[in-house]
Amino acid sequence: MEKHKKGLLYFIFIVLVLPLLEQNFQFIKSAPLKGGFKNAVDSAFTTDSWWDGTFQAQREKFLNDATGFRPDLVRLTNQIDFTFFDICHSGWTVKGKNQYLFQWPYINAYYGLDFSGRTLILDRCIKMKALQDTLGKLGKSFVLVYLPSKATSYPEYFPDDRVVKNPGPTNYVVYRHIADSVGINQVDMEAWFLSMKNHSQEPLYSKQGIHWSKYGAILGGDSLMSYIEHLRNIHIPHPIWAKMQHSDTLRGGDDDIASELNLIFPEAHETMAYPIVEDVPQGDMKKINAIYIGDSYAFKMIEFGIIYKMNNQCEYWGYFDDVHDINGHNFTYINSYDWIGAMNRADCIFLAYTQFNFPNLGNGFIEKAYDHFFPAKK
Repeated sequence: MEKHKKGLLYFIFIVLVLPLLEQNFQFIKSAPLKGGFKNAVDSAFTTDSWWDGTFQAQREKFLNDATGFRPDLVRLTNQIDFTFFDICHSGWTVKGKNQYLFQWPYINAYYGLDFSGRTLILDRCIKMKALQDTLGKLGKSFVLVYLPSKATSYPEYFPDDRVVKNPGPTNYVVYRHIADSVGINQVDMEAWFLSMKNHSQEPLYSKQGIHWSKYGAILGGDSLMSYIEHLRNIHIPHPIWAKMQHSDTLRGGDDDIASELNLIFPEAHETMAYPIVEDVPQGDMKKINAIYIGDSYAFKMIEFGIIYKMNNQCEYWGYFDDVHDINGHNFTYINSYDWIGAMNRADCIFLAYTQFNFPNLGNGFIEKAYDHFFPAKK
């Protein structure tokens, strides 16, 4: 019995001393934590910082983050909480059924808990119609794109505590109805992807990601260009992407929210499809100059998809805040960019959002563009 007590004591001593040894000698390199983690910097001693307590507070944060094996201990804690208590230590992420991960704002949008109200939606639709008509007279096309949502396709896997029994109207449904009534050009990928839920040849979403899969993003982008061909009566060159690579090592953000959970073991084992995209064939076919104003779903469709290959000018204005010139590999911000001039150079302007971001559709673009073209009505 005494031998067992000594063994337990030695074990506890080693467990307590190992992090200290690792902190000072770093004999084992731990993999860094993923997501928005940033280790605290050490504090600089001054008389003032000592007396007002800021030195001690910052020093405490630094020593905590510098603890030996801290990333591994965080992953162990996260794994225990996730496996046994369904707790996710990552922002909005919630653990659903059948190994599906979700983020609760997308679930709220599915149930209409973020509904903007019909008055606001009607006002934006009227302004979008005015913009569409004005741009049309200038030879340009304006298109509102409803990007799909994983929450819409798989509500049966929501955790029980997130299910709403009597949901209200949703922004997506009301925008779809009013925009159709006033005659706005629309592409409804939300309804389309829902219709393919049990019929798609390849997964449209992964269990471990929040966005559509890379396959789904390429499929959506290719379809959007086909819509523009019909709308503008042109022929755009499409790359061939019929060949697939299948892998259980997820790429292109297909495990974006699972990786941020910082677990020891992945939430699910799944095989995803990754199209092999060939170069666009050369010829007399027309490439468009296009601007895409949208959210992270739109970004995946543009840069990780194939749209940029079919566009001459291809700009992504993320949340009408940052500007990515995809083909030119340039980056800037809207507030320091001649976005009016960019609109004048464009053939097509797309507003592409998933319904989680519909409460702030356009992120101010609709109102600012309307004020530009109709200053007397400001």
